[in-house]
Amino acid sequence: MFALGAAPAAAEMRAAPVGEIFESYNDCFAATNGGTLDPTELEKLGWSRATISSDGKAVEDGPIIYGHGQRAPIILLSGTGGAGICIVNARIKSFAVFEEFTAAFGGKLHKPNKDGEITFMAEGRPVQIAPTGSRDKPAMRLVVMTPTENK
Repeated sequence: MFALGAAPAAAEMRAAPVGEIFESYNDCFAATNGGTLDPTELEKLGWSRATISSDGKAVEDGPIIYGHGQRAPIILLSGTGGAGICIVNARIKSFAVFEEFTAAFGGKLHKPNKDGEITFMAEGRPVQIAPTGSRDKPAMRLVVMTPTENK
């Protein structure tokens, strides 16, 4: 049995307003700004790493999850350094929030693929936005990769 210390499961999170989702998305850009994943940038912005335990013992190689005391979304990192991804997971009130989030890009986003995922480049980084969850528990995911170089 696993227990999370700082971040609840996505289904139990409170619904995040668009502003909190955008702030968290921007924080992923800060965490990937130097070309590598930098969790200290998240910590400077008020994020705390969740502790994970199994049977009362800390799990050292578990997922890297961050929660913020003032925001509903959680952030997951693929590692603590080097190239990787920063993921914002947010429970939303309805899929209209996803539409509101994507509309804020002023029609500049690509059309979604068959799974509803939108992929594009922003500030030299691949980004993916996707609706997730279910009709009863809608959610969205934002993935920001560390910068890529064209070779």
